[in-house]
Amino acid sequence: MDQRKSSSSSSRERGWMTSSTCLLWILLAVCWTGVTADVQQQQQRVESLGSPVDGWLEVPDGLTASDLSDLFSPSFLSLPLSHQLRPRNAPDDDDEDDDGETLRPRPRSDRARCSDACQMVVGAVAYVDVAPASRRVQKACGSRLLQTSLYLCLRVYCAGYHEAAGIERLNRTCATVGDSSRQPEQNVLPPYHDLVSGYSDEDVAQLRRLQPSDVDFPPANISEAVVPSEALYRNGYDTLDDWLYVHKHHLAYSTMMLLFWMVVVIVGISCRMAAVVKRAARRIVARSTDYQPLAGRAADGLDADADADADEAALAKSSPLAVAGRPGIWLRRYVTLPAAFGYRCAQDFGWYTVPPRVQSLTIAVFVAINVLSCVQGYQTFSGNMYYPLVHEQLLRYVSDRTGIVSYANFPLIWLFGMRNNVLLWLTGWDFGTFNNFHRWVARVATVQAIIHSIGYTLLMCRNDGLAAFVEWWAIFFWWTGGVATISMSLLLGFSLYWMRRHVYEAFLVLHIVLSILVLAGMLGHVSIFHGRFDGLVWTCTAVWLADRVLRSLRILAFHPRFWHVVRAAATYDAQSNLVRLVVPYSTSLYQPRPGTFYYLHVLDGWRFWESHPFTVASVGGEAEPDAKPGPSSSFSALDDSSATIRVAGHTPYPSTMTFLVRPYDGFTARLRDKAATAFIPASLPVLVDGPYGHAPPLATFDAVLFVVGGSGVVVPLSHLSGIGRASRLRAVHVVWAAREAAMTVDIIRTDFAGLLDGNSTVRLDVHITSADNSGSLPLPDIPDLPRQARLLVGRPDVRGEVECAVKNIAPGCRLAVVACGPARMADDARRAVVDLLGSPTCGHVEYFEESFQW
Repeated sequence: MDQRKSSSSSSRERGWMTSSTCLLWILLAVCWTGVTADVQQQQQRVESLGSPVDGWLEVPDGLTASDLSDLFSPSFLSLPLSHQLRPRNAPDDDDEDDDGETLRPRPRSDRARCSDACQMVVGAVAYVDVAPASRRVQKACGSRLLQTSLYLCLRVYCAGYHEAAGIERLNRTCATVGDSSRQPEQNVLPPYHDLVSGYSDEDVAQLRRLQPSDVDFPPANISEAVVPSEALYRNGYDTLDDWLYVHKHHLAYSTMMLLFWMVVVIVGISCRMAAVVKRAARRIVARSTDYQPLAGRAADGLDADADADADEAALAKSSPLAVAGRPGIWLRRYVTLPAAFGYRCAQDFGWYTVPPRVQSLTIAVFVAINVLSCVQGYQTFSGNMYYPLVHEQLLRYVSDRTGIVSYANFPLIWLFGMRNNVLLWLTGWDFGTFNNFHRWVARVATVQAIIHSIGYTLLMCRNDGLAAFVEWWAIFFWWTGGVATISMSLLLGFSLYWMRRHVYEAFLVLHIVLSILVLAGMLGHVSIFHGRFDGLVWTCTAVWLADRVLRSLRILAFHPRFWHVVRAAATYDAQSNLVRLVVPYSTSLYQPRPGTFYYLHVLDGWRFWESHPFTVASVGGEAEPDAKPGPSSSFSALDDSSATIRVAGHTPYPSTMTFLVRPYDGFTARLRDKAATAFIPASLPVLVDGPYGHAPPLATFDAVLFVVGGSGVVVPLSHLSGIGRASRLRAVHVVWAAREAAMTVDIIRTDFAGLLDGNSTVRLDVHITSADNSGSLPLPDIPDLPRQARLLVGRPDVRGEVECAVKNIAPGCRLAVVACGPARMADDARRAVVDLLGSPTCGHVEYFEESFQW
């Protein structure tokens, strides 16, 4: 059964909370570094270079240097210049009053931006003293006409910024990637005064002004020093200003994703710590009352001692804990406990499931943040020198934004999907919670990647059509990005609920293979940035490797003598349709605790790599399974003190833990077949990975109602065997629904016997939902049934059982309702608790659902 939880003491909670908090900050620092290290580097580069045409990248295979320098920016992709640059409504003369829509009123006082704008506009035309096909950097570093025009532009528009960092940056570029036949110092620009000292103000006023029409494609061929017109200069300045504005928002929104989940985790840690403090305070208050241990209390209710209950109720009503708990009741009833919509929570909606309301609200906020981050934070104008049309600018900006934010979500996808997730330990949330977050972050990132790919496809097809688009697929960074997007899309389709539930093994293989393709594709896609954005891929890889290392350490901790394989004894009873798997743990470095769950690998066959989670039903010595149990066996208690497990041909192991497995198909079906073919208990080589899970603190409650179905009975078995005699529990009621009467006979005889005999506090109601099942005993004639157990026919009234439990608890007492079983049963229990929380007569009731969903 897919129910996995573990229990831990409050002292251990305080211990691991301190150490785990350190681990959290280390992990978050790694993720933050992967997201923001390159952000800071790129921000510095943007501020220092400014212009997308001022920095030059090495040329990847399949792309010419000219194409690359024209197409990509210093940080993220820049804008291609192989189209008409002139704005549709730009003026043809230097009339400052005739700005039209192109010249928007905005401050243009940034001198560094001014220098970059001059470099952009004077470099947008051809000069006769360099080859027409020269790269931009070759023109900037080799053309005296361009250099003179650049200095004149700085003189006219930048108030002498020629002495500052603008030209120094260009000189560094020229020294790095200039003419290889010359020394680096020979590639730098001549001093400013050497080129323009002979130009008086009158001479400058007489020079030709570059107009927006001169930078049309093909650009004008210039044979003299020129000065950009006011209109052209403003277009260049505003183009760069918009690009930098949008780029800063790209970086800000990409980091916002991690900040959001940091807040969510901090809230979870705060709630966990508050619960620990509250339980400690409750224990201090409880010391003033006389709580009897679990094994020595009356059987008929929680109010056996009316005077003690009255005193406790008065104390509870005046306690600060009760006053502080009233807002908590409202939160549990309307936020944390209900289904997201209406009634269904554990039940699926066909091909999908909907998480509980608090998870759904968290996911909804995350989706809303992602949507908002992709639809705002843009500046456009109709005179842009890269894309004259506003809708083209938006298409480019949105394509960049969705790609960047999608990539920033990658570490979160891998972190939330790992089995060994430090956030599980810190928040106390179960694996299902983070698995829901994992799926939704992945879905959002996939949609963003698809939008990113579609946007660039439209941009590349806008001029030359499909033929030009096909040519792009020969370029390495392009087709690897396509592989990543296609793999993410396939992952989205193959991860639907139906796929995970019915063909899990195929889902798992596809999930691993496609995830590897996604990371490999993204590594190739960002290769044009020469490692500056590889950090996110390596962060995901590090998270995955850390999970695998921790799994290996858990396996070694359970069985340090790895050269000797652990062998489990498996028996199968066809009448009860139950596999009983007994695993020795005599070499384990720790004592297994009931309530935990383990992933089991069966090393018998070529599918040894598969593992499935199973809850520990009991821990300790077991009866020797020399013969398979039958339905006619007695309910008499077994002597566990001297029992050992004996596997054929092996030494008996006094320390064992037992798993009850209900076979369906796939892994559990193969386990059933191996156990059924052996006359004696089948000896199976296994790897044990665990323990995992967090158990609710049931020992702090006065009463517990278990509502379970089928093999979900392992949950009350685990918790009852793990609750110590110092527990404050006064009553435990187990409502168990099962189809096969033979299975109930087997489990009551073997597992419940020691818990029911001599324990008047525990009551067991077994509902046989298929009493005519072949092989089951007639209900009235089952021998040796403990007096605390009842056998009933038909489905249990879950709501009625919850209402009865609430009605029976004394004022001031606390009730825990634990559901584990069919989805409908769990939803009935959840709905009943939610409805009763609004009742004025309802005491302190909490609901726990133990389930596992892939």
